[in-house]
Amino acid sequence: MEENNSKKFNSAKEIIDYIKNSTSNSEDMVYKELELGKETVNIVYSEATSDGNFIADFIIRSLRYLFNENINEKIEKKENDSNVIEKVNTEKKRKGNLQEKIKEKKEEDLNSNENNFANILENLDKNLGAGKIKKLDINNEDIFYYIFSGFTCIMYDKEVFAVESRASLDRSITEPAIENTIKGPKDCFIENYSKNIGLVRKRLRTEKLVLEEQKVGRRTKTKVGILYISDIAKIELVNNIKEKLKNIDIDAILDSNYIMELIENSKKSDFPTIISTERPDLVSFYLLQGRIALVVENSPFVLVIPAFIMDFVNNAEDNLQQSRSVTLTKIVRYIAFIITIITPAFYVALITFDQETIPTQLLVSFATQRDGVPFPALVEAFLMILSFEILREGDYRVPNAVGSTLSIVGALILGDAAVNAGIVSPIMIIVIAITTISGLMFTDINMANALRLWRLIFLVFAGLAGIMGITIAAMLFIVKIASTKSFSKPYTYPVAPADYTSLIKTIFQRKDYSKDTKRQKILTNNLTKYKKV
Repeated sequence: MEENNSKKFNSAKEIIDYIKNSTSNSEDMVYKELELGKETVNIVYSEATSDGNFIADFIIRSLRYLFNENINEKIEKKENDSNVIEKVNTEKKRKGNLQEKIKEKKEEDLNSNENNFANILENLDKNLGAGKIKKLDINNEDIFYYIFSGFTCIMYDKEVFAVESRASLDRSITEPAIENTIKGPKDCFIENYSKNIGLVRKRLRTEKLVLEEQKVGRRTKTKVGILYISDIAKIELVNNIKEKLKNIDIDAILDSNYIMELIENSKKSDFPTIISTERPDLVSFYLLQGRIALVVENSPFVLVIPAFIMDFVNNAEDNLQQSRSVTLTKIVRYIAFIITIITPAFYVALITFDQETIPTQLLVSFATQRDGVPFPALVEAFLMILSFEILREGDYRVPNAVGSTLSIVGALILGDAAVNAGIVSPIMIIVIAITTISGLMFTDINMANALRLWRLIFLVFAGLAGIMGITIAAMLFIVKIASTKSFSKPYTYPVAPADYTSLIKTIFQRKDYSKDTKRQKILTNNLTKYKKV
């Protein structure tokens, strides 16, 4: 408990007073007293996180039933005893009413042994068909974690039992909102921790899929699940992640991105070194490679560790298409990766410094289009990039119905008006449009932001030194990527260090499952997927 490491409780009343004081008599806290014969049971729960109908219809009714059944069994046992029967018959002759004697015995039984009801509660997990039932050590365990996680706390004397009674506060499983799929599964993770685990479990029905849990955040106490396949994943990587999670000391974990930022090794890297995905099929695919998945409570995105730059360029859906088609698609994707970074810089470099490299007819066309534009090519490119980025951010923030209209109005009408007004040239509109469209192929927001940053870096170098500046920026880009690591793994794998088998499978073609019998050595020591017959 947060403030109760040394406090000792001697009764249920003291525990309830402590809860009331700690929560400042919060309005969503519910306190009930349940009279069972001569005994009083206290029930405490939060109506915001618990299902009141479940508590009334199931927990309270079950407690009354168990109590009455226990008393009736005792009376029946005593009535079957010959000595008791003889005594009852004697009393019957004297008083003339057996029912009154049985009633007296009920009351006598209730008052004779105070531990009877405690024994009923001790056996709750055997007799109550609820989800989870746990006896709490009130002096050492945090009762508020259970209350605000949707548990009902049953208190008798100084004993506390937590019974799961969570209210449904989650949306249903829907299609992915960001990582759209054409041929793959259509389900995605949601904010429900248990359902997210289940979405992976239903795909990997193996006893080797291990789930370990930790609570992170002093106030939120967010549950973080560590998923890995025990005979594939490297135990050193698992221990490294567990240690990093233990060392996190923060008030709140409200989303998986908090965890991503706190455990990322390459915090100075512009590119993401952890995969964040909403697709359970993708997580299952990565787990089978030997990677680790982090499922964060109340977050619809699961983190996968480690990550390589090729993971963000390639797509898991490539494995569901024909090999030749995928090869062409991958080539287009790599070209788009280059275009979205260097195209504006390359245009500015040619127009500003290296006009002699442009064919004469094309140069005349460029000069004609730029006639009357008052800004240098570098400033013109910055203005257009800024305009397109504002449109993109607006598209992210506004509702979908308005966003499409905003994009059309911004891209077409404003662009055409800017050209007619002589503020920008038509060729610049084309260059920035191609650059922006190429960037749309990368759905990960962290990768998109990294590409945006390096696009500006290349543009600045091109504006200062032309083609030579682009060459210098390219060298800096390569050095940056090559020096980045994801949990001690090289970010540029399988290009560097070179793994030619994985390189061919990852970059140039779809994996041929009939020949793909080995896993990547960099991720696991268990290399054999299956033995070819």
